[in-house]
Amino acid sequence: MSRRISPRRPRRVQVQFWKRGEPHGYPGYTTNISLTGMFIGTRSPLPPGTRLRIEVLEGDRGFMVEGVVAHARKVRGEMMRLSQPGMGVRFLSVEDLVRELVPTGYGHEDLPAAYAEPLPPLEEGAVERELIWDPVISDPKPFIPELPAAPAAPIPPIPPIPPPVSRPAEPIPTPREGGGTFAIHFLNPAEFLEVYRRDIVNGGLFVSTRFPGRLQETVNVELHPPFPNARPVLVRARVVQRFEPSGDSLSPNLLAGMGVELLDLPTVVDSLQPYVAGMQGR
Repeated sequence: MSRRISPRRPRRVQVQFWKRGEPHGYPGYTTNISLTGMFIGTRSPLPPGTRLRIEVLEGDRGFMVEGVVAHARKVRGEMMRLSQPGMGVRFLSVEDLVRELVPTGYGHEDLPAAYAEPLPPLEEGAVERELIWDPVISDPKPFIPELPAAPAAPIPPIPPIPPPVSRPAEPIPTPREGGGTFAIHFLNPAEFLEVYRRDIVNGGLFVSTRFPGRLQETVNVELHPPFPNARPVLVRARVVQRFEPSGDSLSPNLLAGMGVELLDLPTVVDSLQPYVAGMQGR
């Protein structure tokens, strides 16, 4: 029986993560995600206990979060066909981050020596003022009573909100008949090299789309290498997996897409090899 408080849900989203103290980031993608953590698929998982900053790259739905590696799974060679390398990450809550900044248990017995010293006696005719200790500043501040507030000015009435203007619903695009052409764009050269080594050389690829092709359908996939003046590489592929959008088609499922099998793998590798060799030569 699972002991997770928040259930995991399958989601495939591109992410970028940084190890604490390092300036460069690493590409990856999620295979499942919950309110308390996610599993990041990557060929370079970091050891448990490593502190991470993660950016979820999903347009206007993206966000950044702090996390800690809970467990890592390294897979080598042919075993990657059976198991996904990566790492499970636990999100850090705001309470965890604030606890690092302001440690708990800071009671009166832990006050600085300046606050433990007795106050000097009041001079004759002086007015006693209440002192309030504020942990944010270095010295006590006097409590100054507020004067009675002036009568508030009358609030003008709020004008009525005009009714919304009804507009005709926009048409929902439909997939092309007879096999369409699907484009894959890469965020940066590091992500391109990651997908090439992980998926393409093994004869497969994941295409993110709200309109996946039919099973066993032959489709065109257009690869756009992230390099200046690079021409798209058109490949033929067969649909072997489908991930349908869930709910309203206007709110796309982050995992919607299809897994395809590359039909002419040697030609695809030869077409992409100049870009891969150029990166490895840097």
